[in-house]
Amino acid sequence: MKLSYRGNTYEYSQPTLEVTEGEILGRYRGAYWRCRTLAELPIATESHVLQYRGVSYASNPTMGIRPVEVAQGWRPRAVERAMKPSVDAASNELARIHRLNLQQRLERRLQAARERGDTTLVNLLEAERKTLAL
Repeated sequence: MKLSYRGNTYEYSQPTLEVTEGEILGRYRGAYWRCRTLAELPIATESHVLQYRGVSYASNPTMGIRPVEVAQGWRPRAVERAMKPSVDAASNELARIHRLNLQQRLERRLQAARERGDTTLVNLLEAERKTLAL
């Protein structure tokens, strides 16, 4: 069968697969269904040189995909990681924001407890403030 994709024509031959019918496994809406298995798994041995977004590569299902050439502007991941801001700085900023949020919530709860005159809750919240070192 002759096919065409984006101006490239190629010949395609549909593979023939031997399928064996298995035993009846169940029944669905009155129809029996069986398990079908391939008699022999097809193994492709030919390799194709392909191109994706300007980068050429060769593929072979039995050997995996291997790069043919390295794209321009490509950098190893270690270099990219070195160019990123430090993770410690970001985690320190998140910890600071978290502490501020805890402090604001605690102050709001303390104010509400004082307005209600709940001395037990005020004492508990004061103890919580000491343990959090706010």
